[in-house]
Amino acid sequence: MKTEREVITSRKNSSVLFAAALADKKERDKTGLFVFEGIKLLSDAARENTEIEKIFVTESAYSRWKDVFASFELDGKLVFVTDEVYRKLSFENAPQGVFTVARKFAVAKKQYREDSVVMLLDSLGDPGNLGTIIRAADAFGVDTVYVGEGSADIYNPKTVRACMGSLFRVDVRVCTDIAGDIASLREQGFSVYAAMLDKTSESLEKLDLSGKTGFVIGNEGHGISPRVRAACGKSVIIPMSEGPESLNAAISASVLMWEVYKMRLGK
Repeated sequence: MKTEREVITSRKNSSVLFAAALADKKERDKTGLFVFEGIKLLSDAARENTEIEKIFVTESAYSRWKDVFASFELDGKLVFVTDEVYRKLSFENAPQGVFTVARKFAVAKKQYREDSVVMLLDSLGDPGNLGTIIRAADAFGVDTVYVGEGSADIYNPKTVRACMGSLFRVDVRVCTDIAGDIASLREQGFSVYAAMLDKTSESLEKLDLSGKTGFVIGNEGHGISPRVRAACGKSVIIPMSEGPESLNAAISASVLMWEVYKMRLGK
């Protein structure tokens, strides 16, 4: 005999309103929770032992991916909602019917190897750029991404989506004094380069990237702040053909990370 499951039918349900409110940073900061959509992100989160609080799911989505929920033992986290209620939660143009509430990550102490690579982001404002950089950091073996004050929220749904699951795998640290973090990294033996057009900047292909290396990417509009630039002590430029003055922040970061990764591959 088939058991009828409870399905939330009201868009004013308290659990639904609570989850929908987590699209706002103030609510995420207050509760320590964040949200994301889609079966792939849920699978990536579960695979990396992210603490999942609740999963709102439509009947059609459950029928399609019930084996995935079962494989990660997530059935006890499921809350069934109607399609209309799901539209109250969703921020996607083509939603899959899987909306997850998860707990923010704890930050553990990091030990760096002699060839570690870190990225530092100084007031990087666009969540899409932030997510893309975290995704590239995952692809190119970067140890840590430091996200400085004034940057987009790493738990912004747009950031999480742009990460494509990499947020659950990469060591990402939100910091309030990125210049101080740079100073600390340099004390640990890191060479930290500000990515900027400067008459003292060294060309990327001429750098010795064999040791502990860090790169700083600045704000999309005004670049790296003078205080952060001073903390680095060094700067780097990416050689380009004549014409464009600069690259998008995420593309610049990806080129820098790839150059180090390529050198590591050649060892």
